[in-house]
Amino acid sequence: MWDTTTRDRRLVLAISPHVNLMDKKLLNNLLEGRIVILEIYHAEPLTVEKFIDRISSRHHVERRRQELIAAGQSHLFHSTTCPECQATIDLSNLNRSSYVYCRFCESIFPENYPVITNGSKYRICDECHMFDRVQGYTEFYFYFLLIVYGFSYKRRHLCDNCAHRVFIKAFLLNLIFILGISSAIWIKIKSLTNRDPALKSLSKATGLSKKGNYAKAEEIYNKLYQTYPDHPGLLMNQGLGHLFGGDGNGATNCFNRSLRACPNYQPVLRLFQEFETAANRRPK
Repeated sequence: MWDTTTRDRRLVLAISPHVNLMDKKLLNNLLEGRIVILEIYHAEPLTVEKFIDRISSRHHVERRRQELIAAGQSHLFHSTTCPECQATIDLSNLNRSSYVYCRFCESIFPENYPVITNGSKYRICDECHMFDRVQGYTEFYFYFLLIVYGFSYKRRHLCDNCAHRVFIKAFLLNLIFILGISSAIWIKIKSLTNRDPALKSLSKATGLSKKGNYAKAEEIYNKLYQTYPDHPGLLMNQGLGHLFGGDGNGATNCFNRSLRACPNYQPVLRLFQEFETAANRRPK
C-alpha cells in the first residue's frame, strides 16, 4: 500500500506502482491504474484506514531499515510512531527537528509528545491546498420550473475559508426557490462553530493569504506562532501569501522555515517539487 485517505464512508487506497496485482477484476476497477475506492458500511472507515496504515507503514520502515543495514548505514536509521494513528514514520537521513508530520493521518506533533494539530480536523484543504480546519459539507441545490422540479447535491471537504465561498454560491442560487436556503445557511454555521480557540483566527489569515495580502496576514500568523511556534502548516500558508502577493523571497523564506521545523512536511516538499518541475519546463 502506498497511501490511504477517507472521505465520509469512502476509503481511498493508492496502491504502490511496485506492487504486482494479479487479480484482473481488481485491475479493471482501478482508477488511474492504481487507485481503488471502497464504500465501508460495517465498520468506521477511519478505523479501517488506521489499521491498514499501521501495517503498511511498519513493513515500509522495516524494509528501509534492512536497506540501510545492507548498505552499512544502519546508524542513519530513525523512525517514530504517530501518537494519533500509531503509524510508523521513517525519519532516516533527516535532521532532528521541532515537529514530525504523519503523512498517513496528517497530524503534526513533536517527537515523543502528543499531537499539536490533529489531521482529522486540521489538514490541507482538498480545494485550495492550504492548511486550515477541514470539514465535510453537503452542497445542495433545489430548482422548480413550472411542472418540472428537482434537486442536486454533492459532498465536499473544505476549509472554513472555502466553505464561505460555497455558502455564498449556494445561498444566492437557492434564493430564487427558497427551499435550499436552510442547507446553505447550515454551511456557514458549521464553518463558524466549534473551532479550536487557539486557531480561531486562522481562517481569516488564510483568506488574506489567498488574496496575496501577506502584510495583514503576517500580523495574525505572528499571534498564532505564540501558541504554535514555527508550525509548518502555518508557515506554508504564510509563504503562499507572499507568493500570491508577488514576494518570491518572502515565500521561499517561509517555506524553508517550515522544512527546518518539520523536514518531512510533505505539503511543502510537494510545492518545491512543483516549482522545480515548472522551472525545468521553461524554455532555455
